[in-house]
Amino acid sequence: METMRKYLWIIKAISKLKLSTQKDVITNFLTAKKRYLPDEKTHADVDDILKCGLCPNMCRFDCPVLQAAKSETHSPAGKARIAYLLEMERVISDDAVHLMYACCNCSACQKWCPFHFSVGDLLTGVREDIAEKGLTPLSLAQFREILVKNHTIYEKGSTSLGLAPQEADVLYFAGCQTLNKTREIADATLGIMEKAGVRFSTLPEEWCCGAPLSILGFDTDFKKYAVHNQEIINKGEYRTVVCSCPECVFMFTELYPKIGVPVKAEILHTSQFLLRLMRDGKIVLKEHKKKYIYHDPCVLARKLHIYEEPRALIKSIPGLTLVEPEFNSEDTKCCGFGGMLNTSNPELSLSIANGRNSELREACPSLVTACPTCKQAFRRVQENEVLDVSELILNCIV
Repeated sequence: METMRKYLWIIKAISKLKLSTQKDVITNFLTAKKRYLPDEKTHADVDDILKCGLCPNMCRFDCPVLQAAKSETHSPAGKARIAYLLEMERVISDDAVHLMYACCNCSACQKWCPFHFSVGDLLTGVREDIAEKGLTPLSLAQFREILVKNHTIYEKGSTSLGLAPQEADVLYFAGCQTLNKTREIADATLGIMEKAGVRFSTLPEEWCCGAPLSILGFDTDFKKYAVHNQEIINKGEYRTVVCSCPECVFMFTELYPKIGVPVKAEILHTSQFLLRLMRDGKIVLKEHKKKYIYHDPCVLARKLHIYEEPRALIKSIPGLTLVEPEFNSEDTKCCGFGGMLNTSNPELSLSIANGRNSELREACPSLVTACPTCKQAFRRVQENEVLDVSELILNCIV
């Protein structure tokens, strides 16, 4: 009924036209999509991409990629317009294809969108079509080969914490970045669990959650990884799975169920789990008189809506002063390493990281976050202190 009301003015206007004109208008209205949508079925939602491309593009002012690239084609709607031309096969060039990967997948654009689109999500389907046509950029195709072969995003990377698995209610799932670049986060998390008397286990071989495969459009590979992880986690009959990486949490709680591969366990980010331990009296924190600024990871804050828990955890440390950045919680700014941008366009990624890092450090030199990828990004551009929330808590346990 509501939909009909929206079109009443059109019906009234058409009723005043000549019969032949009425026929032309109605025919064109009913058949218009055939003229602007591809004949072949695509993974991309071309109708939504076109809506995005025709938008006034007000979300451009919140796009970290546009701010760093300083090119209108890198804006959300700019990428959507090129994506549409690619899908309609009206343009095929290396530059156009590469542009489809120039996105942090941070969903900042979604907050401004009347259709609630995230351009990163729209581009995922485009990348699937690109992969299906064999047009994936060489560096990303090689990245896929490494991941499929090694089960981790690093060529000679680790897939294990080296601990013997045991029967436990809690499984710690570290993630590729934590296992290989920020191992101290895993050490801190497990150190806290030990002090709290938590009986936990780890996997003898931990496969990537599959997020990079999904983001880059390798959907078949992603589904294989999802099924593998679902089977091994469900087989362990764990009550709770704790993840340091927000992207892993997002995969397990959002994307796996979406493709019909649900994990039968409670999935928690470390900040949620550690806060639970503290509120249950399992850990007690000592005084720590220092100022820290907290950076909200995009996936954790904007996609999972987890931003109160890390703050509550940090604020529970006696004597500590928490400084809030100007852009925080769901209005956070991206670290630049999301959406596989640090793989597809390292220079652009580092430029974004440098901008966010400078913004944070101006307010407070000591930084704490809740994502191994964010920590790695800030560590790449400056050597000042940057801690994961798990490291900060371990340092303050009595």
